Amino acid sequence: MKLHGTKNLTRDHINKLITKKLNFLYFSKPIENIYRKQYRSAAAFEFRYRAPLVLILYAFLTWGVYQNISDLYLKNLWLSLYKWVGIIIFSAWLCSFKKSWSKYFDIYMGIGALSAVSITFVIINLLTTTYNTALLHAAMMYAVVIIYAFIGLRFYTAIISGWIGGLVGVFFSNYYNLYIDWTYLIHTYIFSSFLGMSLCYVIDRQHRENYLQNCIIETTQKEISDQAQLLEELSLLDPLTGLANRRYLNRILEAEWTLAIKQQEPISIIMLDIDYFKNYNDNLGHISGDNCLQSIAVALKSITNNHSEIAARYGGEEFLLVFPQTSTEKAAEIASLILHNIKNLEIKHPDSPICTNITVSLGVVTTIPNPDDLLRDFIEEADKKLYEAKNLGRNRYQIESLNRIVI
Repeated sequence: MKLHGTKNLTRDHINKLITKKLNFLYFSKPIENIYRKQYRSAAAFEFRYRAPLVLILYAFLTWGVYQNISDLYLKNLWLSLYKWVGIIIFSAWLCSFKKSWSKYFDIYMGIGALSAVSITFVIINLLTTTYNTALLHAAMMYAVVIIYAFIGLRFYTAIISGWIGGLVGVFFSNYYNLYIDWTYLIHTYIFSSFLGMSLCYVIDRQHRENYLQNCIIETTQKEISDQAQLLEELSLLDPLTGLANRRYLNRILEAEWTLAIKQQEPISIIMLDIDYFKNYNDNLGHISGDNCLQSIAVALKSITNNHSEIAARYGGEEFLLVFPQTSTEKAAEIASLILHNIKNLEIKHPDSPICTNITVSLGVVTTIPNPDDLLRDFIEEADKKLYEAKNLGRNRYQIESLNRIVI
């Protein structure tokens, strides 16, 4: 029986279930519910192929008993009563083909097993009054072993069905004043019940162990997938600032550029450079420089609002921000907001000729690209605007629309 594991279990939890819960054939409630759902579906599926074999064995047993009964009345009585066991098996077989009924597998199969044991029990006591043969009790052994080891019931469900079926058989036998040969029954029903219980326990435990092994496989695959995803994310991020690196920037920018061409919508980029950052590093040291870059990265990341907007470290103290579907006017608002946020950081710059705090210069470009336009030209234009801002005194932005709507 193939059972898929769940990814919701940790490795420690699985090991705990194996060492402490497996022998009791019951997991903690949430996991037990997941397991039962899978088990019922798998058991119903397998019974579609087991039922024909069960029916063949049932037919051989029925015919064997029939052939060994000499009295015609008893022959017909045997067939008329024992046929109901076959009807129960056949009905359960039909139920197993209804996928939506898989969740009721324990119910319809348990009731069927209980009924089969009860009917067999009563038939044996009815016929033993006039025809005493061990072959009749073989029918009981057949029913019991099949219930425990062959139809796919879980251990506790099989016990309930097998023993309650026997008690129901005792009740009706006493109710109709039938003779119960306890010597035979102890050697057939009770002995085969304990044998079947042992088989069912081993089978149920093996299924649960296989399920937990599959859980380990699923958990391992999830761990590998998570690690691969983490490595992928790390390979796309700048280790110092946590922003996108050039590799990730190029991937996103090319995708958004292609989309802008297709949809003929504006796209804006902002090239940013920290003013006099070399002076800052030389004066305060590289650790302070790294802290400064990290603080500015946090401020820039807060500007981007969705997955298509991206802030990336372009190199050294340069950053590039991408804003799809953003007009020139909106890009100007974003540039002003960046200047404002950087000013509010109030990072002291003791060696800046223009301000006592860290400042930045920005080059902003917006375009609605055509198929013949090149992305590298777009980026170069942003770089030109950045150097214009620097030449005009820094701590400002210069903006241009390549569609000649200039602000």
